[in-house]
Amino acid sequence: MQHPLLKPILTTLTSLTLSLGLTTTAQADTVALKFDILKPNQATVSATPTSPKPVALTFLPDTPSKPASQPATYPNQPYLTSDLFAGGPNSLVSKAVGSAEGTRTPTGGYTSAYYGHVDPGNGVWNLGSFSYQHGAVSPEDADKKQLRRLQQQTLELRRQAQVKDFNLSLLEELNGIDLANQAPLAALDRGYINWLFIAKQQPIDSHSQIIWARTKAFLDPDTGYWDAPGLGNHWDAIYRDQQRRYDAILRAIDSH
Repeated sequence: MQHPLLKPILTTLTSLTLSLGLTTTAQADTVALKFDILKPNQATVSATPTSPKPVALTFLPDTPSKPASQPATYPNQPYLTSDLFAGGPNSLVSKAVGSAEGTRTPTGGYTSAYYGHVDPGNGVWNLGSFSYQHGAVSPEDADKKQLRRLQQQTLELRRQAQVKDFNLSLLEELNGIDLANQAPLAALDRGYINWLFIAKQQPIDSHSQIIWARTKAFLDPDTGYWDAPGLGNHWDAIYRDQQRRYDAILRAIDSH
């Protein structure tokens, strides 16, 4: 039996214990221990670092990065040849080939070379957007004559591509037209289209295919020797020139 005097003392001690934060051991029925497995849609924090995503390995050769100005896509011939030549001296063909020749700017402006310059390869006087050297009374007259000629050569490029059972993209066709302007035999005599067809079977990007085909087109198909005296008859020099012209055409397409 508890003595009446002890009750107030015990009550005081209990109050002190609670105010000082002292507790007794928690009972099992006041603390729930949970071992449930979290459902997939429940948020949780994990100390384990996230595993990195798998990296796909490829053994294809590296391809050059695309120029920032490069168009995203090139349609496979959804246009007529007349579309390429629409506008005459202001046509896409005139701007593209003129840019490659150094007679026009990518936006269609005229450089001093447009009004006449000496061909560095054969020393002949050139006129107009296409560096025409077959007799013209003015740059404008030279452009009219060469545009007619290039239209016929474009039809021949398409015919050769159809024989190989593929359509030329806009970029492929403009490079073929420019090559026909620079060196007709390289473009049309078992040259550009044949090499482009071979390049398409290789694991390289379409832009490298065009430059490679343009370069290989300067090989004489009968002798197997280079036929580019104005470019030194050397792979490196020919390739650099074809890449330069390709880049100029690319800028003209973007600006057209």
